[in-house]
Amino acid sequence: MIIIHINDGILAPIPIGVLWIITILTITFGYFKIRKLFNSEDYEKFIPYIGVLAAVIFAFQYVNYPIIGGSSGHLIGGTLVAVILGPWASVLVLFLVLMVQSLFGDGGLLALGANTFNMGIICGIIGFFIVVGIKRLLDRTKIQNTYNIIVSTAIGSYIALLIASIACGIQLVISGIGTFEFVIPAMLFWYSLIGIGEAVISALIIFYILKTKPNFIMTQKFLRIF
Repeated sequence: MIIIHINDGILAPIPIGVLWIITILTITFGYFKIRKLFNSEDYEKFIPYIGVLAAVIFAFQYVNYPIIGGSSGHLIGGTLVAVILGPWASVLVLFLVLMVQSLFGDGGLLALGANTFNMGIICGIIGFFIVVGIKRLLDRTKIQNTYNIIVSTAIGSYIALLIASIACGIQLVISGIGTFEFVIPAMLFWYSLIGIGEAVISALIIFYILKTKPNFIMTQKFLRIF
């Protein structure tokens, strides 16, 4: 199975460099966006939330669930974190998680920019706006508002992971690892299965938060939860 969590020595220098630049620029821009929260009354709880979610995602990424043929997948969590803390915080959280993992040999340190791009920027930022778009469509139905965000998170997580898998496949092909005809369909096949677990776990976590501590979700004005 081709994995989205890339190790060093796989990608060519050009995609590594380009994706590092994109990741650094995104994190820098996100930092200034997050700073605006520091002037609000919620800033004191925002920083601990980043630490808590980073620890949760770190732990979940080491818990594999089976798919087919003896293969397994694990939660990426980019879209999930984005729904809770916002898309810019999601990039920061995934960067921190992936950096620590790379120090233990899980994913490469040089490939950290690419991995953050795939799992933080695509699953986090793009995934968040997919969730917002789906939520606004579901708001036109008679489905209860709480369930709208749960369903939107599930669908958004799934779609964002598929987009990330395509992006990862393109990076591999550019680096000379296989052809488009082989790599892209393979990535889509495996991550269409792994994405089911991503969607279910993300939805269950959002459901639990909404039932127990809804104020933990700091993107309420975007998602119109209440």
